Amino acid sequence: MSSSLRHSTRFAVFGVPMDLLTRALEKTPRPITLPYLLAQGGRPGEPATPDVILRSAKYTQQELPVRLARRVRQFYSLPFIVGTNPYIQEVARLYAWSFAQLSQVKPIETLDDNDRFVEELQKLVNDHSEVVPTLSRGFLECGEYMDSEKVSNFLNAALHSRIGVRIIAEQHLALTATAKSAGSNDNSTAFRLTPTSVGIVDTAMAPADVIRQSSEYVRALCESAFEMAPEVVLEGQVDARTMGIPVHLDYVMTELLKNAFRATTERFLAHRRAGTGPPGIPPITVTLASTPSHVSVRIRDAGGGIPPESMARIFDYAYTTAKAGGDTANWAGGEDPMDVAAGAMQSSMGTLAGLGYGLPLSRLYLGYFGKSSLDIVSLWGHGCDAFVQLSRHIGTSKAKI
Repeated sequence: MSSSLRHSTRFAVFGVPMDLLTRALEKTPRPITLPYLLAQGGRPGEPATPDVILRSAKYTQQELPVRLARRVRQFYSLPFIVGTNPYIQEVARLYAWSFAQLSQVKPIETLDDNDRFVEELQKLVNDHSEVVPTLSRGFLECGEYMDSEKVSNFLNAALHSRIGVRIIAEQHLALTATAKSAGSNDNSTAFRLTPTSVGIVDTAMAPADVIRQSSEYVRALCESAFEMAPEVVLEGQVDARTMGIPVHLDYVMTELLKNAFRATTERFLAHRRAGTGPPGIPPITVTLASTPSHVSVRIRDAGGGIPPESMARIFDYAYTTAKAGGDTANWAGGEDPMDVAAGAMQSSMGTLAGLGYGLPLSRLYLGYFGKSSLDIVSLWGHGCDAFVQLSRHIGTSKAKI
């Protein structure tokens, strides 16, 4: 922490000087839209030019502290006993520290300045990778002090904002990384330039390709946990394309497929022990359909469905229908056997195994830019259909911060 910060923390919020926080809170975050990211990021498939990099750097430097300041204020508004929980305190102080650090970065004028800024930005992304599970543990411990509606409202706002912060940060990291690696054999970066990409945005994203990647990953985890896994049958308009952020869709598909794989495999094993049911494990069917307004994805499984009394809660935070015993005794706890076998699943939301955050976070991801959506239909005693609609109307969707 700089000397100016150390000497001005007498009146501070989670270690952030009040005057610094107040100045940032006077500013209004600018809405993020895919068209804006594309307009600011250069041409698809081409490395960002120095002018694009510097423009993106200045936008990122101006925008992130404003958003982080609002999160610090949000934590400060929690009931005192909740705000003193050690897990929640840890996250609040992390946001405050990140805000203070970015606020102290000098204005970016050159590519060398940007290189130093990118180091700070990457550290922020890494430091915040486990924010969600840490928050979830804190609110589990504070359940008696805040009702579920208030907790849900807090988490919706906090996690929605977190998605925006990561989009801004990762877009700039991607633009910088792909510009540096252009024309070289450097594969050290997590960001790849494709003929249709602008940073983390793909102007012609193929949902089928994302689903195949997610399916392979979840299948490997399922086989590690159960020594078997259902097949995934991909059908319909598998060549459909739309604009989007592949890593977001990958997160959603992975969560939905984990539910389908687990339920299908558990049910098959239960039938096999009872000497009933089909001779082989039923497949999971993924159907794609394309219209001028959206691309639809249906994931259909034969995992028995969700009990009717549970349907109203499936999008609640910290709610899970995973069994507490049987072949997946640890699934609903802190150790999802799939994740343990794979060294713990990591995503841009952190390690989320068994926390009951998969569906509400998936809905937040899909709804961030407006009209995309997620719905679950259960046929109790047979299976579930998960419906994802990916909107094509990105230019008219409601802007969010």
